Order: sequence, then structure tokens, then C-alpha cells
Amino acid sequence: MPKAKGARGQRGIPGPPGPTGPRGAVGAEGRGSTGARGPKGTHGAQGTKGAEGARGVTGAIGATGASARFPPSEALEVSEHIDGIYSELEVQMKRMGQIQQQLDQLRAKMKRMFENSN
Repeated sequence: MPKAKGARGQRGIPGPPGPTGPRGAVGAEGRGSTGARGPKGTHGAQGTKGAEGARGVTGAIGATGASARFPPSEALEVSEHIDGIYSELEVQMKRMGQIQQQLDQLRAKMKRMFENSN
């Protein structure tokens, strides 16, 4: 009675390569080397222009510009208002300069008083 084969184990490392096979037949002879390449041909004529397509759909009307929203009379009014603010600021700056000058004079008087009291 033949023995039952067990489970196959893991493969081992491969063995050395076998001997080389027999040499192939010699190819057909009588075919010479290829000749030089021929000259490049001329370009062909340009084709006719193709048909034009239909015009596309017109887009929606865009937003109005700044000149349409602010009439010139309002722009002039705003400009005059800004000029008024600048003139008021100029008056306030002059007044601040006067107050600063008065403070400097007061500081100088206080300094002289303290120097004389010592």
C-alpha cells in the first residue's frame, strides 16, 4: 500500500542554472545595408476657412458706475463739507498751540519760583 503524501513544505533556495541550449540557425543572407534618406517633401496647400458659428446669447446688463449713483451736485456738497471740517480742525490746532505755549510759560514761572525758594 502506497504511503499518503504529507503537506508540502516551504520552497528552498533555487539551484544553479542549467546548460545553454543549442545554437540557432544562421539567418538569410544577401540583404545589403540601407541607403541614405531621401529629401523632405514640400508642404501641401492651406485649406479653406471653415464656417463661422452663430452669435452667442447677450449677457445681462452690468451694475451702474459711481457717477450714476452720486450726482455731481451731491459730490460738490460732500466736498464743501470736507473743506469745512478741515477749516475747523485748523482752528482747533491753532488753539492747541496757544494752550501749549501758555503751559510752557507757566512751567517756566513754576521753575523760577522753586529755584528762588531754595
